[in-house]
Amino acid sequence: MEAGAIIAGKAHCEYFCLSGGSHTNATGPCHNPHRMGYSAGGSSSGSGALVASGAVDMAIGGDQGGSIRMPASFCGCYGMKPTHGLVPYTGVMPIEATIDHTGPMTQTVADNALMLEVLAGADGLDPRQYDVETDRYTAALSHGVSGLRIGLVKEGFGLPASEADVDASVRAAAARFRDLGAAVDEISIPWHLKGTAIWTPIALEGLMNQMMTGNGMGTGWEGMYTTSLLDFHANWRVRADELSDTLKISMLVGQYYLKHHRGHYYAKSQNLSRQLRAEYDKSLAAYDLLLMPTTPMKATPLPPPDAPLALTCQRAFEMLPNTAPFDVTGHPAMSLPCGLSDGLPIGLMLVGRRFAESTLYQAAAAFERSADWRTL
Repeated sequence: MEAGAIIAGKAHCEYFCLSGGSHTNATGPCHNPHRMGYSAGGSSSGSGALVASGAVDMAIGGDQGGSIRMPASFCGCYGMKPTHGLVPYTGVMPIEATIDHTGPMTQTVADNALMLEVLAGADGLDPRQYDVETDRYTAALSHGVSGLRIGLVKEGFGLPASEADVDASVRAAAARFRDLGAAVDEISIPWHLKGTAIWTPIALEGLMNQMMTGNGMGTGWEGMYTTSLLDFHANWRVRADELSDTLKISMLVGQYYLKHHRGHYYAKSQNLSRQLRAEYDKSLAAYDLLLMPTTPMKATPLPPPDAPLALTCQRAFEMLPNTAPFDVTGHPAMSLPCGLSDGLPIGLMLVGRRFAESTLYQAAAAFERSADWRTL
């Protein structure tokens, strides 16, 4: 607001943010602006749908497993998960401090860069922020991609949930980057396939500790505790029947492992996260950016109200494999629309070095200028 924006209102999101689909909202499902009856992605479902429909220019999303990038992919807008800690998380509902990210979702790359310029930087209140490096992101928009080195990550394609048209569209977009002057090579990062398994205990045991039993805030950190949010959040205990099935299952799994395994798997995953980060960094030492599909599939049909539990959960978690690993490692990652298939958007994800958001914007802006993604 201080920078001149007009706040249009609040966007709905998924129930306690525990769904990559848009069918767990407390007020009912959020529909894809391109096709009624289809998912808008989650958990920042309302933000993605509002931006992609043109109702607003910009929105803020949260991302602990992909919840900025997944709705951006399904809805067809630009979603930036910044480097962990670049944007202060102060005042935002926490899930787990080591994977909490917040960032911009917009109709254009320029608006995304502009919004990040306003949001980024240390506020002195958020312990997630350390050695923060900001930049004038809008200055990168006109640089083009000539000379950039992009690694096409083999393990991001051909997943069990992958759709052939999504893989083909993202590979065609990679070829477009090559035509624009970037050097594009297919590379292999085998650890990418382990990323979601490393993420799972951190997310589930961590959310149980911090978001649920800790009423969002938890303990053991210095910073600004939003006591009003803490007090209100604590009411889940007397309204537990209202919690979404996806949240209930996540809580049960997290609590089971905390109770029976003493937090061992959370601890092991945090230790493994360092190697996962190092494996990406090895490739990012040779390449400026990594490229893969944001989600393996396009928007999926919303589950019917009487859907079996298995389908409800599948539609909530099936789209995570490429996004969740970068919540663990903290690398900046951006989803940009790269085509339409059967009338539904396809999302391409760029990943960069820590605090190298300007490089992501440089590439995204060049791609945006090269063609209208709706015609690809």
